[in-house]
Amino acid sequence: MAANPSPLTAPTAEDFRAWHRVQAAALAHDRPGDPIPSEDALRAELTTTASTARHVLWLVRGTGADPVATAKLRLSTAPGRRQLAHVELTVHPAHRRMGAGSRLLATVTEAATDAGCRSLAAQVVVGTSGESFLATRDFLPVLRLSWLRLALDEIPEPIAKLPQLPHPGYRLVSWEGVVPDEWAAGLVRAKQGMADMPVGGFDLGPAEWDEERIRESAEVVARRGERLLTVAAVAEADGSVAGFTELVLPADDSGVAQQYDTAALPAHRGHGLGLWMKAEMLRLTQAGHPEITEVMTDNADDNRHMLAVNTALGFRPRRRSVIYQLKLRVR
Repeated sequence: MAANPSPLTAPTAEDFRAWHRVQAAALAHDRPGDPIPSEDALRAELTTTASTARHVLWLVRGTGADPVATAKLRLSTAPGRRQLAHVELTVHPAHRRMGAGSRLLATVTEAATDAGCRSLAAQVVVGTSGESFLATRDFLPVLRLSWLRLALDEIPEPIAKLPQLPHPGYRLVSWEGVVPDEWAAGLVRAKQGMADMPVGGFDLGPAEWDEERIRESAEVVARRGERLLTVAAVAEADGSVAGFTELVLPADDSGVAQQYDTAALPAHRGHGLGLWMKAEMLRLTQAGHPEITEVMTDNADDNRHMLAVNTALGFRPRRRSVIYQLKLRVR
């Protein structure tokens, strides 16, 4: 392996196949039982970004041209998030503890520093070699996450009936893809309401939302071949969006949907809207998308309220992960 591998400037079909080989081997080793994304889904994830982000990709091959390691560096130009870079670095299990990961991380760190970032974040599964790899390279654990799984044929009966129960002063609406114009401004306010979401010691920076970013986020999901479903609670008093929940259906045939954001505005908390909206999302998924058999979500351990909501819905622990953060030297 070269001391300073160069990023992929024009990835070929063979590059993506090699990338998939590394990812598939690592997933089978580190997260046995989890579905392995298809090559097409992986390629879409690597090459599709919003206008406020870009990916830098590295694919490292060994002396025999076999793929050894991959890295994706996500750089942001979004207001409030320019200082933070994210890296997903994967070493094939057969090539670990041979220096490939260390040299690749040094290259990625240098690239993030050159881009003007002040910190670099990475997420690893608890109990894997990634924990000690980052901890011994000056990364600090800043946020612990629980990954939860819900089998749709195991939804508790009270949850299945919940969407039918009225919540005085509120009603539910839903849509697929880009938010309809009548709900756009309200969804922006609800997204901004996530500012007080517990994030442990993670120096994430403020997220700034407007209607353009809301719409583009949905369009990015569609360009990846996935489908974004949204359920929102609307306050009857003034017709405003009081809260929302999002679910993304996969582009491949894995049958696993991924929970995205859920939030209720502070003025509307304490009315059980989170549980109600999520229960309705599960009902819609079962009714309209029978190919989906389970839902995955991640939950910050500090967010005890949302953990309680997910547990009530029937989610059960699948694995745990930790986000580590490295402070970069400023140039």
